[in-house]
Amino acid sequence: MTSAVIFYDSTCLLCSRSVQFVLKHDKHHHFTFTSLNSAFAQSFSLSKETVAVRTANQELLTHQHAIRYIIQKLPNVKWVLFFFWITPNFIQKALYTVVAENRKRVFGSTQCSLAQAHKNRFIS
Repeated sequence: MTSAVIFYDSTCLLCSRSVQFVLKHDKHHHFTFTSLNSAFAQSFSLSKETVAVRTANQELLTHQHAIRYIIQKLPNVKWVLFFFWITPNFIQKALYTVVAENRKRVFGSTQCSLAQAHKNRFIS
């Protein structure tokens, strides 16, 4: 597998919208995607409350580290990395935790059918 894999919560509206954002800006098809509920994701024993990325080098990144990696690979939004450069890691983790714990309450839940529109970019 030469592309990085993004693991996301398919029942979270914020997560599904984030995947749509990455699909739109990932011009080089660097990423493939899989739901945290998929058979593929089950073998990694990931928390349902996190975003994770398995890089092309097989490194597993979670939380704010996964988000930073995703942003680094999207040419049109690399300017967001400035936030990571000026913010200490403990603040990044705190912000990530607040959003992760409240995302479904604030943004809502959904059963998203992203995989239907972009079948070749999703792992089941």
